[in-house]
Amino acid sequence: MFHVVIEFFQEGGPFMLLNLLFLAFSFAVIGERMYSLFMRYAVNDKNFVQQVDKNLQAGNLEAAVKVCQTVPAPALSRATRNLLKLMRAGYESPMLAVEEAMLEVRPLVQARVSWLWSIANIATLVGLIGTIIGLIGAFKAVAVVQADQKAAALAKGIAEAMNNTAFGLMIAVICIIAHLFINTQSVKMVEKTEHALFHFLNIHAQWRKSNRSAESGSQPPAR
Repeated sequence: MFHVVIEFFQEGGPFMLLNLLFLAFSFAVIGERMYSLFMRYAVNDKNFVQQVDKNLQAGNLEAAVKVCQTVPAPALSRATRNLLKLMRAGYESPMLAVEEAMLEVRPLVQARVSWLWSIANIATLVGLIGTIIGLIGAFKAVAVVQADQKAAALAKGIAEAMNNTAFGLMIAVICIIAHLFINTQSVKMVEKTEHALFHFLNIHAQWRKSNRSAESGSQPPAR
């Protein structure tokens, strides 16, 4: 098997090595994004929301901030911490508050995901260039070699062309499939984070409403 792979690259020419660099780069991007989305940014959403809810229902924003500090996940915990700062400072619109809280988090979650599409396109084009170079070499070889060597020269050039095409398309397929999977996960994480932030805003608004009602009810009637 290893011998077949070596022969595949040797027949493909120099553009195969260039695409090999793009393949290694794409694996690096895929590995980093998979680690970030499924391990580094991952958090037990249910447990985290319950802890923050408990403190917001009591109107204790400082305790809610401490919950965010104990969770090492940069996505949901950082967005919640940003939102709690806005709650303490005051905000005009829930929508704007959530959007401002997500400004720092969304780029972290969606970073480098679009690179996979670019790598897929570049690898395909590099493979196409290698294909054209291989065909040009094949036709030139046929024109100058002896008649009994033309078939071998033509086969060598066509093999170089087809190997470049196949390798470029293989890299593109890997990147597109990875992009589909990783982008779905990043969008899901952003949506879950935004949903949690709106939930926290509603909990805080309910506490403020009940607190105002209690204060107004405790005031003596005017004479």
